[in-house]
Amino acid sequence: MNKTEELKARLQTIVKQKGTNIDVFFIMKGDDGGVVKKANIANGATDGLRKAHLDNIGQLVSMMEEGLDELTVLNLSAADDRKSAIYRYDLEDRPQFFDAFKEIADHQYDDYFSEENGRYFDFSKDDLSQIDAFVIHIGNADNSLMIYRKNYSVNLFKRDKIFLVKKDDTRFDTMKDDFIRLDAKIDFLYVNDEVYIYNLDVLERFGDFHQIITKEATASLEDIDTLGLVFNIDILSGRVDDLRFARKLAKISKDSPVFKVPQADIIEFTKKHPFLKDKFKYTADGSQIELSSKLSQDNFIKLLNDDFLRSELTKIDYESPAKNRL
Repeated sequence: MNKTEELKARLQTIVKQKGTNIDVFFIMKGDDGGVVKKANIANGATDGLRKAHLDNIGQLVSMMEEGLDELTVLNLSAADDRKSAIYRYDLEDRPQFFDAFKEIADHQYDDYFSEENGRYFDFSKDDLSQIDAFVIHIGNADNSLMIYRKNYSVNLFKRDKIFLVKKDDTRFDTMKDDFIRLDAKIDFLYVNDEVYIYNLDVLERFGDFHQIITKEATASLEDIDTLGLVFNIDILSGRVDDLRFARKLAKISKDSPVFKVPQADIIEFTKKHPFLKDKFKYTADGSQIELSSKLSQDNFIKLLNDDFLRSELTKIDYESPAKNRL
């Protein structure tokens, strides 16, 4: 069973099982990665929330069924440009906010989160504007998962603004308290001690993730340098701070089969390929590539990612960053 099938089976179990409970946790803003507070929500108020999240999980399962646009699980280290993917976080270093998942998982069924020890959200001490993210724990003691959803300022409604709500059949009244909107959308999933990224844009906004990718990209540059393909390898180092480019660099060292191809064969390929033959400059002896522009650098990364493919049937050449191995 591959990772896509494993995740789909677990999600199906959550949707179908009986006795599913839901708890809401807030990750508060803070320099230490955020304090986790449990939301004390009245029992009746969780019914709609539970149904909405189960419906959304069910939609994910449907999207993972076989089809033209099947939602596939890929390792983050091998992430490509496809949209229909959930990325399993497989990098060695992890963003600090992942600790919240472990904290909740370790203490879901004890008294760690309580009003007495200050781990309940308390309106007299805490502020709704300081909620950085929501973590939804859904399931039971046998099977459960967590959903991470980033919070945004537009979700907070302050009582100093005018909101008219129903008072009775013929009258409106104004809101007397601040309130926060919580939807059922999914940014990340925490399942079986693994994190799955559904909204990659959210992950890329975290500063510590930038540092992780920069470290991975730098390691990839060292691997690329050992190939001896590039005359001016330092020019790639100047783009490591570009997150999109760094993520493509980080992918290379772990997943590219090009590293097994002899250097001379790679150079010959670039000189004869219909698309690449005019895209690179070479040293005087023709043994190394000179990356003189950002376009040549981008094409070089595509080359190392083995993005230039040919159809065995039609003999047509394609650029294909998204590849499922047969």
